[in-house]
Amino acid sequence: MKVKDLIIVESPTKAETIKRILKDKYQVIASKGHIKDLPKSKLGIDLTNSFEPNFILIKGKGKIAEELKKSAKKAERIYLGCDPDREGEAIAYHIFSIINQDHKEIKRILIYEITKKGIEEALANPQEIDMNKVSSHKARRVLDRLVGYLVSPLLWKIFGQKNLSAGRVQTVALRILCEREKEIEEFVPQEYWLIYGNFENKDKKLIKGLLKKIDDKEIEIKNEKEAEEIIKEIEKIGQFIVKKRIEKIRYYEPPPPFITATLQQEAARILGFSSKKTMVIAQRLFEGVQLEDEMVGLITYPRTDSFRINDDFLNKIRNYIKENYGEEYLNKEVRKFKEKKFTQGAHEAIRPTDLNKNPEAIKKYLTEDEYELYKLIYLRTLATQMVPAVYRDIKIEIQGERDKIYSFVSEGFLRIFDGYEKIYYEERKEKPIIEIKEGEVLDLKELIKEQHFTQPPPRYTEATLIKKLEKHGIGRPSTYAVIVSTLFERKYVKKENKTLYPTELGKLVNEILIPRFPDIFNINFTKLMEEDLDRIEEGKEDWVRVVKKFYEPFTSDLTNFERDIENLKKEILKEIDETCPQCGKKLQIRYGRFGKFIACLDYPKCSYVKKELNYLDENCPLCGKKLVYRKSRFGVFIACSGFPECNYIKKENGINNNS
Repeated sequence: MKVKDLIIVESPTKAETIKRILKDKYQVIASKGHIKDLPKSKLGIDLTNSFEPNFILIKGKGKIAEELKKSAKKAERIYLGCDPDREGEAIAYHIFSIINQDHKEIKRILIYEITKKGIEEALANPQEIDMNKVSSHKARRVLDRLVGYLVSPLLWKIFGQKNLSAGRVQTVALRILCEREKEIEEFVPQEYWLIYGNFENKDKKLIKGLLKKIDDKEIEIKNEKEAEEIIKEIEKIGQFIVKKRIEKIRYYEPPPPFITATLQQEAARILGFSSKKTMVIAQRLFEGVQLEDEMVGLITYPRTDSFRINDDFLNKIRNYIKENYGEEYLNKEVRKFKEKKFTQGAHEAIRPTDLNKNPEAIKKYLTEDEYELYKLIYLRTLATQMVPAVYRDIKIEIQGERDKIYSFVSEGFLRIFDGYEKIYYEERKEKPIIEIKEGEVLDLKELIKEQHFTQPPPRYTEATLIKKLEKHGIGRPSTYAVIVSTLFERKYVKKENKTLYPTELGKLVNEILIPRFPDIFNINFTKLMEEDLDRIEEGKEDWVRVVKKFYEPFTSDLTNFERDIENLKKEILKEIDETCPQCGKKLQIRYGRFGKFIACLDYPKCSYVKKELNYLDENCPLCGKKLVYRKSRFGVFIACSGFPECNYIKKENGINNNS
């Protein structure tokens, strides 16, 4: 029996899909994720020897490691087909270190789409493991471990609990949210007034205009008295004239194909998905879905920062548009999009692997969420090669004169050709305006004054936070979803109606860390570190030098922070002038997974939690009464204050229970 060549990937689903596509010509097995990592029980970095990390076999992976070695021993050639990014390269390298016993031919293959074509192309172009990518991953892992392992325990000491963490990028994201919250809290609204006029032409058609200028000067109406004085003057004017009518044709170009950040942003905007949910579903669509007669990957690799689509697939997109929507919807030239700095060149944008797999045709094989996300990717890909949407913008200036000239403006726009908007989700709504000519005389029918106040900057959503991180070069495609989900897991951030709010705990952690680590939790410093990691991957920078550049200011700040722990602890965990009824010790303000509560100084050894003053700023979804902290033998939990009439309990994972 002929020995089969071996392909090793990280995911069992991916392994099964590849195996079916290659029809058992190769043995395909999975490492089931990372096979090695830094130890959990210690730092795992040799600070005296160039920061060398000690990657060890992950607990519970011994059996898998033995299976990998056994399969490798039987194979003639071995291909490592882990995901085509830094993390995939690191997994491939760690697998290599385990199976490289007999010095067999072990090659790296990069599979960007799990289709017959994508796998055959990868197998036809085997290569060596990219040690620059491995070094870049190593540097990131060391940097993240230094912050997480050395700073997080200090937070535990301050707050008296172990579910808190600091992170090199996570804490910067928290900082962004907290700084926006501070802006909102400090914002002082300014009153202003608007005046609208309703005018009628000779055909009895109404047109509404906003007062913009008095005597060619932009107006600012600060209070109602000013608004009423202006209205009195305008009411004295007999007739108004259409002074100007300006028409412009505006072209709205389609957006570029998806990269990781924009996929997460649009999935949040259009589908209401969290970034984590988006990436879980996207990974499933990439690794393979069972259709009627085949198992195949439906999209290209979803962790990418490249807008590139290969020429062959661009031609397929253009032919599809021509055949299904007509020549008038096909952009005359092939539209290509400018890449950003440090884009990974071999990667493509996120696109379908086969345009013949129309979302509607394969809907019955997908879950509802898979269908919605696949449809979004499919339509966005087609839209990139379609013609712009065309709108007619109309601006009408209406003037009346008596001592002063009062100018009202009415604006509208109408879509005259849908272009790419025929298939893609946009929020532009037409604003019709009546047909009216320059020089027409209008009668004033009504003046309306409206009070307004200036608004603070908006809070971030997951989509806008990721956009902010991407704009400032913080994080990379593989990390955006992890950054956001960690903030939720640590209870530093809560989400209400898609909006992100830093919790009281999140604000406190931010207030403690930012002034004490002014460099490493600085937005620009974090951006420069990310660029250094990119340069390591390109072979233009040494990973040890990058870590050293980070470690020197970090270790100095860390020493100062350690000296301040006891003072911070007293400041945060304040004792109150009450004693515990169970053990007689003082009561203390503490912070748990759900926020602030009052408990015994010896909590959790002493289980006492004070029932009073433990209300949350949140109402019960069943009866509307306030939620409160309660305690059981299992610890603190959140429930309705109306118990026993209402038995609502809020679970940590957000799933409600009223059984």
